[in-house]
Amino acid sequence: MKKTFLLVFCLSATVIVKAQYGPRLFLDIPAISFAVPDVTKPSARMGMDLGTAFNVGTHWSVARVGGGGRFSLSPDAEDIAESFQINPYLLAEVGAGIYRSNGNKCSRTQQNAFTILAKGGVNYSFYTKDEKKITNETGVIDYTVGAEFGYFFIRDIFKNYELFLSANYHTKAEVLSGNIGLKLFLNLKADRD
Repeated sequence: MKKTFLLVFCLSATVIVKAQYGPRLFLDIPAISFAVPDVTKPSARMGMDLGTAFNVGTHWSVARVGGGGRFSLSPDAEDIAESFQINPYLLAEVGAGIYRSNGNKCSRTQQNAFTILAKGGVNYSFYTKDEKKITNETGVIDYTVGAEFGYFFIRDIFKNYELFLSANYHTKAEVLSGNIGLKLFLNLKADRD
């Protein structure tokens, strides 16, 4: 099952990249967000995600790979400081919809632009030392489906900021997670005369 999913994922990413002549290349560095790993139980665990991702996108699709760290704690714990965890993660996603676009004006400055994507992907979270002792494993792989919404103002062709909201359903864990935050992204194909 895992191999089939990864094969479909890679083929989808290839189609997306080839779908439009001259795909745009973006580097999200960094992406900072408030994160709730299970929105049905927000007080069980919450925190902050700090990561980076390399994006290959067209006006209507994106493929991305990246990683980062999740810094979280449990407000419900008796000792909140003891509940603090750092979980590094890796991700690969593909999305379809509107990706950082405002029609044909996306290469101009002083323009508003937005993102509305349906997406799916693979997420690998590394366990903390305590989790490794309990599970006897290094981490956990999960598959996600979700949506991403973003808004930004193009002030500079090369460097911009995007406010974003992302929701993912984790199919193995059967939980819905949410992130709201800010991305600094670099347009790697910008003409920087």
